[in-house]
Amino acid sequence: MRIGISIITTPGHNIWNNGIGQNVYHLANTLARIPFVEKVFLINTGDQETHAHGVGGIGNEYALLSLAEARENIDVAIELSGALDTSWIKRVRATGGKVVYHNCGQPYASLVEPTIFNKPSFFGDAERCDAVWQLPKDAIFNNMMSVIHRCPVHTVPYLWDPIFINQSIRDITNKKLKFGYKKNSLRDGANVSIFEPNISTVKMGVIPFMICENVYSANSNLIRRVNFLNGIEMSTHATFFHLVNRSNLYQDNTLAITPREVFAHTMASGSNVVVAHQLECTDNYAYLDALYGNYPLVHNSPTFRDVGYYYPDCDIDSGTEALIEAITGHDANLDRHSEANKKFINKFSPLNKNNIDSYAKALLSLT
Repeated sequence: MRIGISIITTPGHNIWNNGIGQNVYHLANTLARIPFVEKVFLINTGDQETHAHGVGGIGNEYALLSLAEARENIDVAIELSGALDTSWIKRVRATGGKVVYHNCGQPYASLVEPTIFNKPSFFGDAERCDAVWQLPKDAIFNNMMSVIHRCPVHTVPYLWDPIFINQSIRDITNKKLKFGYKKNSLRDGANVSIFEPNISTVKMGVIPFMICENVYSANSNLIRRVNFLNGIEMSTHATFFHLVNRSNLYQDNTLAITPREVFAHTMASGSNVVVAHQLECTDNYAYLDALYGNYPLVHNSPTFRDVGYYYPDCDIDSGTEALIEAITGHDANLDRHSEANKKFINKFSPLNKNNIDSYAKALLSLT
């Protein structure tokens, strides 16, 4: 079986622009290890002829094919990072090829938010695929997706590997900066970073900001700085402006509203705690990046309940307690957290046999 995975290439594209680009390579690494998979290609749906910046050596392992080249070389097309042309899909399926739509974004939000907020969106031909693959975080929407796409829907494993965070660490030009939690760095208070992209309600930084504000208001010695990334575009919006301006963090000049920044560089530059929040989007590469560096991760993801510092739902009081525990107790329990992080991360490895077997079964179901 020869497989092609769609990937979009754009001018100036960086592997850190979004998680789905990383997912393409993790999936390729898993599929390439299935015994009956002869070859894995990447189907280029963009306008560049090279892999994204930051991909590193893995880019040499998977050839970029044009749509025309892919049609002659693959048995299964997986639409993942870039949308495949509808007429091309029809030709592939007419000649016996199979097409999978591998959805990684939260499917309900991607349907309703563009309509509510009048945002740009895309909706492909609903009957274009032979199967839909979804990650465990979106299993509750499997029935919805089967109704929309009129085909079987399978839950497939979430994948992650440190290849990209390691490449990002190597790319740090200032060699004085070191990635990874530094013991005793919390003695004088936390330098918190909030990495939510703030382009959807499912991953927004407002709850983490409120948690930090709660901790700071109770004991300002616990927090030295809060770095609210991806917040520049929201800073002029009246609601966000008034929320932030009334905070003690802002009044004491302890809050920074900043643009997007690469995770490894931000953490190596002095941040030592990550506070996160999600709504029905429980898998997140940034969480795994944080755990890989053994940084305290304060989060509300049930998937990650056994690692980091968990608080349920949107409970800001519980989040406040979790952040205080992280700041005051992480050093004492660093070895325990480090061991738990390693075991947890291994579950998502593209080389994990359980993950390879799961994707093999999903491919076999197409036949």
